[in-house]
Amino acid sequence: MLPTDHIARANHHFQYDFGNLYCFDHYVIGIINDQINFGTTEAKIILNDLNKYFTSKQFVYIANRAFSHNIDLSVYKLVNPKKLVGIAIVSLHENEIERAVEEQQLYSGSFGLFKNVESAIAWANTFQKVEG
Repeated sequence: MLPTDHIARANHHFQYDFGNLYCFDHYVIGIINDQINFGTTEAKIILNDLNKYFTSKQFVYIANRAFSHNIDLSVYKLVNPKKLVGIAIVSLHENEIERAVEEQQLYSGSFGLFKNVESAIAWANTFQKVEG
């Protein structure tokens, strides 16, 4: 689960029937609900909202896989790696890690596997451009 201090610090929250997104300056933390079949319909909704939210900014998607759900791997065809520059998968579950290895092959941007949200956020912070 996402620690409540992360939720409180989110700049924006998108709530869907299938899960939640918590947006920050240059990354988003997504939690898909338990036993959801996540396909292209859900991916299009999320990507549309995130593209509007981040406008011209690049961002990293942190998938906090706290719950088990099915993913249609064709969703990766919808992702623009020039906009969504990194994907982090957070899980302690072996089956999620195995699936993430499959997903990594479908995404041409940066991809990381992490055991906790804090490590994934630290990784996401490395993509932040220095202003000034």
